[in-house]
Amino acid sequence: MRDTLGVEHPDTLACQANLSITLAAMGRTAQSDQIREATLASMAAALGESHPDTVALQAWRRINRDLEPQPI
Repeated sequence: MRDTLGVEHPDTLACQANLSITLAAMGRTAQSDQIREATLASMAAALGESHPDTVALQAWRRINRDLEPQPI
């Protein structure tokens, strides 16, 4: 997604956010924290502090989104 949509695309950010939560659930907390912090910074810059996706990641909640390939 990063290569196709870009690093600040909302779908890319949602996938990274969910990855950080999955890694935390697996006990890989250092890697999870690193990805989460970077993703939170990108989300806040791209979407805003009060955007529902940013708020969800701050609260360690998954971001629900249907991802379907879109024509470019």
